[in-house]
Amino acid sequence: MISYEEALKIITSKSGTPKLQQVPLMQALGKIAAEDITSPIQVPSFRNSAMDGFAVCALQLASASEQSPVTLKIQAAIAAGDIASIGQAGTAAQIMTGAFLPEPYDAIVPVELVSINGDTVTFTRPVRTGDHVRLPGEDVTKGQSVLRRGEAITPETIMLLSSLGITEVATNHTPKLHILSTGNEITDDYAVPLQGAQIYNSNAPYLLTAAKQQGLEAQYEGIVRDDPALFEGKIAAIKEPAIIISTGAVSKGVWDFIPESLKNMGATIHFHRVNIRPGKPVLFASLPNGSFYFGLPGNPISAAIGFTFFVMPLVRALQGLPDAPPLMATLENNFTKKGDFRQFLKASVWLDETGCLRAQISDGQESFKISPMAANNAWVVLEEGKTLVKAGDRVPVVRYATLKTASRNEDKTLCQAA
Repeated sequence: MISYEEALKIITSKSGTPKLQQVPLMQALGKIAAEDITSPIQVPSFRNSAMDGFAVCALQLASASEQSPVTLKIQAAIAAGDIASIGQAGTAAQIMTGAFLPEPYDAIVPVELVSINGDTVTFTRPVRTGDHVRLPGEDVTKGQSVLRRGEAITPETIMLLSSLGITEVATNHTPKLHILSTGNEITDDYAVPLQGAQIYNSNAPYLLTAAKQQGLEAQYEGIVRDDPALFEGKIAAIKEPAIIISTGAVSKGVWDFIPESLKNMGATIHFHRVNIRPGKPVLFASLPNGSFYFGLPGNPISAAIGFTFFVMPLVRALQGLPDAPPLMATLENNFTKKGDFRQFLKASVWLDETGCLRAQISDGQESFKISPMAANNAWVVLEEGKTLVKAGDRVPVVRYATLKTASRNEDKTLCQAA
């Protein structure tokens, strides 16, 4: 049995050199940029109006007031998308938001501040040069950095890159995930009442949605009954190099056949059993076709921990990224760990009224109990050698759900570690 840190080193050492691929922008959500991107254009690309109103030369309205209004002829109406000819000094042009602003006009007066009478418009106050005018490059300049290597691609990123005409981004290739469950007792027939000793499959839905949340492509391969031949056939059918994840059949029981089956298929088992709780029987292997294999224990919490703390570090390594560091939080309650192993504890983390991150280790730490995980939002990580933690101690936490605040309805900035 090896330590968690040793397991991480093995995982990252097997990831190899990241493989670059170009991904259509609309398929890049959640992926990690593999290259810096700079803007090929400036945005806005031309002078335009920030308001519906009238384009004018500011100097001509310098004396405008309620007592001494200024009336100008309306030379033209300019809609968004129009290519307007050069304007005429001493006139005004009706203009829409986003429309091209021709010379010599240098300011916009909002429509609600003027009086229109036929083909003339009257102004009762002065305007400053540049009022309500968007300048070329005011948002993004040509050559400006808009995405850096290692940054996650978000909806906001996609909005920005789309405004620049960028239709694809470079990411590091992450193999497709293939997820399967093992066990004679598991059923995917959720609409059918459980029969005898059956249990509904909760691991596969979790893993599939957790993968989707991370921007990963994942395919469900169904349930493999406790039959080595069926299992080996299922794995052999996955021809392209992939990340294969199974749950169950990796411990030391009579029906835990996966380690032996992997050896029969020519796999190299890099580790089997790590000094952690829960999830000790976790297995990591490489298959002859280049696939990575994670055998996760069947208990739901062990499977969740396996995905977060073993599968995701491999994904990050394949993307050319280091493992994500934990946050640090102040503990609210005492906890005693019963052994010299690394333990991942269900916990709730929130921001208190001062903006500091706090954590409370929950009840129900058993690896079969799903409801406490659903009710909480993070793992508190207790390293080997750390037996007792007390209220007020600083502990590492890894979030898996939305961060909460003391009032549970607003976000605040994390306080710095003491």
